[in-house]
Parts: sequence; structure tokens; C-alpha cells
Amino acid sequence: MAINVIQPTRAEMAKCLARFGDLTRCDAGVVDMQLPECQRTFLNVLGFSQPQGEGQISPFGNLAPAAVTHLRAGFGMAFIAAKPGCGVLMHTHDTVETFMVMHGKWKLEWELDTGTEGVTLEPLDFIACPIGLQRRFECIDAGPGRVEGLLLGIIGGDAPAVEIAPASIRRLLDAGLCTPEQAAILSQAAN
Repeated sequence: MAINVIQPTRAEMAKCLARFGDLTRCDAGVVDMQLPECQRTFLNVLGFSQPQGEGQISPFGNLAPAAVTHLRAGFGMAFIAAKPGCGVLMHTHDTVETFMVMHGKWKLEWELDTGTEGVTLEPLDFIACPIGLQRRFECIDAGPGRVEGLLLGIIGGDAPAVEIAPASIRRLLDAGLCTPEQAAILSQAAN
């Protein structure tokens, strides 16, 4: 079958362009971002629809505006900036999620049947996380002359969802960032 060739206008192609310096920084929209160890910033490049369902939240948060929103590419892409010691709580997704380090060193940890395992990623190192894998990441070094490390995250699907691990839900409860009722909804979504 032949590919349908298009010839868009210059203005239509301009809507497909995302210049890094023009991306909007968003440091809110995901509940764990309020924890000192989870402060990070999203620079959302290619957006997707928000997942539907109680307890389902977007991997990049519901407030991070994407630079390119009109294309349904089958994946979403964002940069994640964080200072050393900051990252994300243990969680999983309903689609494949990949990471590539742009600046600094990042630790990626995941849960195995024998406990927690991890790896340190350096610039241009890449890892793909399978569906359902409980994982977390953390900036451990911003890189020479930098305050924040920079990670590129790409996640499959047009409406991917994140589910928070039980220990992460307890951390949110202990910090007063969710009510027992909200924790019950998050726990149901994770089961």
C-alpha cells in the first residue's frame, strides 16, 4: 500500500516544531513533585491525551503543556530536569517507557522478583522499561557546570497512564499529599 503523500503549508509545519529554548517548564501536576526528593521539571515536547479512569494520571502530569499537540504519534515525549538527589517515586506504566540521558548521571532502579536492582546511566545511555515494571529514576549528578541533569523520556501510547507503587502511596500519605480516600483509589488502580 502506498503512503499518502502530503504537502503541508509552512504554517502547518511550524506547528510540528519544538525548539528546546521555547519549551514551557512545568514543575507541578504530579502529586509526588511536592516531595523534596521528587522535585523535577517537565518540558513536554509531544503531547498525548490524558488517560481516563479513576486513579489514572498522566506520566508527565496534567499541567505540563506540550509544544506539539495536534499529532497522534502513538507516543509522548518530554525532557525531565532535576537537581541531584531528586527524581520520582516507584511507579509503573501501561506502555513501554524509555529514557536517554542528555546531561548528568541518572540512577534508574526497578523491582525484580529478588529485590531492587539498578543501573547508572550517563549521557546518551538509553534504557527501555517494559510494561508493568515498577521503576524509579533519580538524578545523581547534574554534569559539569550544570545545576540540573536532563533526561529525555519517551512513553508509548496516545493516552498512557501511570500507577503508583504501594510504598510510594504510603510515602504520599505520610507526607499528607493524599487522603486515605485518594490512597484507596490509587491502590485500586494499581491492582
